Amino acid sequence: MDKAELLRCAQRAEPVIGQDLSGLVLDDADLSGTLFDGCRFDRTTMHRADLTQSQFRQCSFSKVQAQDCLLADAAFVESGFERVVMTGATVRNTTFAQCRIDGLALSAAQLDFAVFTGCALNMLLLKEARLVKAIFTDCQVGEVDFSGAHLERTVLLECDLRKARFGGAAFDTVVFIKANLAGKSFAGQQLLNAQFMNADLTGCDFSQARIAQANFQGAQLAGANFDGAHASNAIFMEADISAARFHKAVLTQALFVGAKAQGAQFVAADLYQTNWAGALLEGARMTDCELTYADFSHADLSRADLRGATMFRANLHAVTDADAQFSDRARALESEPELVAAEGWRAQPVASST
Repeated sequence: MDKAELLRCAQRAEPVIGQDLSGLVLDDADLSGTLFDGCRFDRTTMHRADLTQSQFRQCSFSKVQAQDCLLADAAFVESGFERVVMTGATVRNTTFAQCRIDGLALSAAQLDFAVFTGCALNMLLLKEARLVKAIFTDCQVGEVDFSGAHLERTVLLECDLRKARFGGAAFDTVVFIKANLAGKSFAGQQLLNAQFMNADLTGCDFSQARIAQANFQGAQLAGANFDGAHASNAIFMEADISAARFHKAVLTQALFVGAKAQGAQFVAADLYQTNWAGALLEGARMTDCELTYADFSHADLSRADLRGATMFRANLHAVTDADAQFSDRARALESEPELVAAEGWRAQPVASST
């Protein structure tokens, strides 16, 4: 099929089935609303082509050049990409389903509600791209490059992102639910309202990062580095932050309820009005911290070091504090006997009458 015949099919909204379109020059072509089924695109040129509402089923793209193309309401299903360049593309409300991507450059592209589902993302370049409401779900993720990208209201669900690159990227309301990011560095980056629920962040570097209101509930953060991070109102409920570092971090009003923080270090951290109810802090180091109005109800502070910490009206109700060290405990609030008794009350069985 030559270019003229292809354009006639597109104009008549006729499907293009099983055609080899390799080598065609389709720059500025209007291919909108066209169904391509089982077609081959090898070394095809499609700069600035209009692919609005087009569908590609089981198609093959190899060494395609399609810079600044328009993909709106389009769909790629069970298709393959190898060394395809779509830099500067506009990708709006477009789906990539069950695709194999072994080289797709969407650098500097605008992606608005782009969906990647069930894909093998072996090489996907999104450098300097802007992603708004993008979704990555059930994907096998290899080399994906988000360097310098802006991610806003984007979801990465249950993705293994250990090979992904995020250097210089900015995040605003990005969701990493159950994602594997172990060992990644977000040092100095901005992650506003980021959601890391139940994610694996073991050994991650968040030093000097701005992560206000980030949600790490249930996350694995053992050995992570938060030195100098700004994380006010962050949520670490039920998270494993054992042996993690928070030196000089700003964590005002953060929630650590039920956190596993054995051996964690919070030297000179601002922990004003933080909540540690039921947290495990054995051997934790909290020297020179701001702990005014902090709540440690039912926390385990065994062997914890709180010397030099400001503890004005910090709540130490029913804490376990064997071998803990304090220098400002006199200004803290101790257990209330009546409350301890009330918490320990259990209904007594009523004896049956015979």
